[in-house]
Amino acid sequence: MKRFLALSLLVLYINSYTELHEALRLPVLLEHYAEHKLQVKDMSFWEFLVMHYKTDVSHDSQDNRLPFKDRGHSFTAPVMALPLQKIALKESAPLTEVSHSSIYTEANFSSHLSDIFQPPRHS
Repeated sequence: MKRFLALSLLVLYINSYTELHEALRLPVLLEHYAEHKLQVKDMSFWEFLVMHYKTDVSHDSQDNRLPFKDRGHSFTAPVMALPLQKIALKESAPLTEVSHSSIYTEANFSSHLSDIFQPPRHS
């Protein structure tokens, strides 16, 4: 059952968020190529692809059915699974006030550097 569910979700994801679903329209492409091949005998498959995909010009009514041709044919189905658990927020008691005291004391330097290292003075 888990394997079936995982495979189903994978197929749903690939179909929704990638353009792989356009591959289902490949038989239409081959059928349309066969129609063009009857009209122009020496047309290669590459020439057919260049004719239909290099420009946005529509040659006939079948062109919009070709794979990757219709820009508005994308399908997205966002899926999101939410947990069933409810989250309850409780109001907490305020923190107690903390008083800060300074431990700064003036240092007496007895060296020749005592003139350099002085605390700032109020002028």
